[in-house]
Amino acid sequence: MNVTRTRSLVVVVVAMAGLAACGQGADSDADSNPPADDTSSSATVELTADGTTAGKCAMPNAATLSGFDTAFEGTVTSLDDGTATLAVDQWYAGGDGAGTVTVATPSKALEDLLMAVDFKADQTYLVSATGGRVTLCGFTGEKTTDLEVLYASAFEG
Repeated sequence: MNVTRTRSLVVVVVAMAGLAACGQGADSDADSNPPADDTSSSATVELTADGTTAGKCAMPNAATLSGFDTAFEGTVTSLDDGTATLAVDQWYAGGDGAGTVTVATPSKALEDLLMAVDFKADQTYLVSATGGRVTLCGFTGEKTTDLEVLYASAFEG
């Protein structure tokens, strides 16, 4: 087998595995991080954005978003060794009142392939997760009016 064909096969396998991780549903069987027992604002929630859960990309919608167990608005306070730390501005779901969330961020290649968020310092994001894994395919992203309306609709009341 020649090198070009081998590389193409690897890219296809990686792409197929990555696409299976987009827009996972709320009933995902992914491993979950236990919720923090501390309900004070000094608690930290840990999430992963690695694209390992199965699913298909779908147009982000309020019905799907409302089924995720974690959702918040937060501002990136630091980026260090593949981890983004966000100060929570507002919880929509989950979190037990934690004031901080850390997200193990995906590689650049996975960001591009799965429409994963590229966290940047001092930027505000709307983040959803299920089973401790950040949702992809447009459910999580930099705060925009459209995404803010989607979150408000999904978590109203």
